Amino acid sequence: MDQVSRWLSHKARYIASLPVQYTFLIIMLVVLALYLLSKGQSSEQNHFVYLADAFLHGSLSLSGHGITLNEVVPYLGSYYVVYPPMPAVLLIPFVAVWGTAFDQALLSILLASIAVPVTWLMLRKTGSDPEKALWLAALFGFGTCLWFTAVVGSSWYIEHVSAVLFLTTAILLTLYRKNTFIIGLVLGFAALSRLPVVLSLPFFLLMVYDQQDAWKPRIREFALILGGLAIPLALNEVYNYLRYGVFYDIGYTLIPGIESDPYYTLGIFDISYIPRHIYAIFFQGPTLLNSFPYFEPSWMGLSLFFTTPAFIYIFMGKWDRLSIKAGIAVLCILPVLITHGTVGFTQFGYRFSLDFTPFLMLLTAKGMRETLGWREKGLIILSILINLWGVTMLLHGGLYGFPF
Repeated sequence: MDQVSRWLSHKARYIASLPVQYTFLIIMLVVLALYLLSKGQSSEQNHFVYLADAFLHGSLSLSGHGITLNEVVPYLGSYYVVYPPMPAVLLIPFVAVWGTAFDQALLSILLASIAVPVTWLMLRKTGSDPEKALWLAALFGFGTCLWFTAVVGSSWYIEHVSAVLFLTTAILLTLYRKNTFIIGLVLGFAALSRLPVVLSLPFFLLMVYDQQDAWKPRIREFALILGGLAIPLALNEVYNYLRYGVFYDIGYTLIPGIESDPYYTLGIFDISYIPRHIYAIFFQGPTLLNSFPYFEPSWMGLSLFFTTPAFIYIFMGKWDRLSIKAGIAVLCILPVLITHGTVGFTQFGYRFSLDFTPFLMLLTAKGMRETLGWREKGLIILSILINLWGVTMLLHGGLYGFPF
């Protein structure tokens, strides 16, 4: 392990010493190549390809094979995708060229391969030295469930990947004190990928508060960020109205069979579901077997800290104003996730955590020393090996009837 750590440190120092744009490009291309190499067969659950095709034909409803996909909602003779539409918007140019045969996972991989170097830039801007930021970018790309989620790219997964990219970009723009209207707009794009991430808004408002020294400019910047955010959210309300005749989203309540689903006995959201999420986040382990390989990933997922042991550093180190804001963002997003009826299965890891993983990266960076020692690097390498195990077993080992 120590020899591996030294070799990786040497390569990390070299890459980190290059001009920023070259480092960004190298990280993106390396992630892209490794994700493509680890990609399994295409998922059959590609709702957003068919939704993009519908958009191209001036419709909001699915047709053809799209109407047979899981969780498609029939309503007044039409068939709708209930998930927020941002991935479909991003797919439009690809579907325009290749039609519904386009592999949705390829876009998922592309988005994730951009999100990793954006995370590197984010960590650099928060003060991490280039080598530490590179190690943490490797942790983000290959030591969290982002890897598995991105290369599967099914409809439940690509929305997480899209949200991660836009959320990380919004954080980066905030750190660079860019136009707050654009920051709000990008956060809105993240919300149109995964609705819960909009609850991270207090992080951005608190950042703006600290970046201004008087109330008049603060109020102006608050208005700009809220104005930018309002545009995507308003478009989503119009999208709901055009589908269901109401501005609020009733699509999830219309999913066929959801009323009889044992995981939603008290509705889609209820506080009684919290214990199952607490177990999933902290205690869910692999499935034990009586013969080799003696354990395999559980289709229910794996504990956040089993999947990414390096996240233990979230709880270490001194908390500064940035890490406090990141912690607040996580606490704001968590309630809607842990009151949901399911914990996100079928999955590797706890995929709902991706909605706040960019903030976990900030907290992990806070907990680690600036010059990483063998403990930090060892846990990063261990996290990567665990996720490699998950990708290999689930995507190439034939478990659980993939595709997800």
